[in-house]
Amino acid sequence: MKGKIFNAQEVQAIIAGTKTMFREVVKPQPNSNINPVKLDYLCRTWQWATKESRRECPYQIGQKIFVKESFNIFASQVSYKQGLVGAERYFWKPAQHMKQEHSRLTLEITDVKVERLKQIDVKDVYKEGLPNNRIGQTFMWFEEHWNTTHKKPEEKFEVNPFVWVVDFKINN
Repeated sequence: MKGKIFNAQEVQAIIAGTKTMFREVVKPQPNSNINPVKLDYLCRTWQWATKESRRECPYQIGQKIFVKESFNIFASQVSYKQGLVGAERYFWKPAQHMKQEHSRLTLEITDVKVERLKQIDVKDVYKEGLPNNRIGQTFMWFEEHWNTTHKKPEEKFEVNPFVWVVDFKINN
């Protein structure tokens, strides 16, 4: 099973049921401005202007993925940074080192589409886990959140890359 890294705020939103969608940059980016077309029902392949610009979708409807988050193991018990009172006093293993057996959350992919990053609408900003204290600042929050979690210049909000838009539900 494939894992996906989420930060503490995203994990909290997933647990609360307010985050039911994520976006991931299409790699490599197609060199076309033509809108992508799904080539099959199960979202295995998307095509832009030419056959050379086909992209295999890294996520499939029905696929299960496990959530990778900062964690540690104390006395044979797995602890998670998100939700632990006094968590700042401990040393945490980075999310990329989490194995499936240590994960507490499994997600099931329910839909996948492709769009430009800036095509996000208000409904999808909420599905991305918009915090209650940022209601009224939907697009400003999303742009800040995106740029905080995406450090590469070619992935920044201003560049407006093509992204996989993935809907999911908790499958625990």
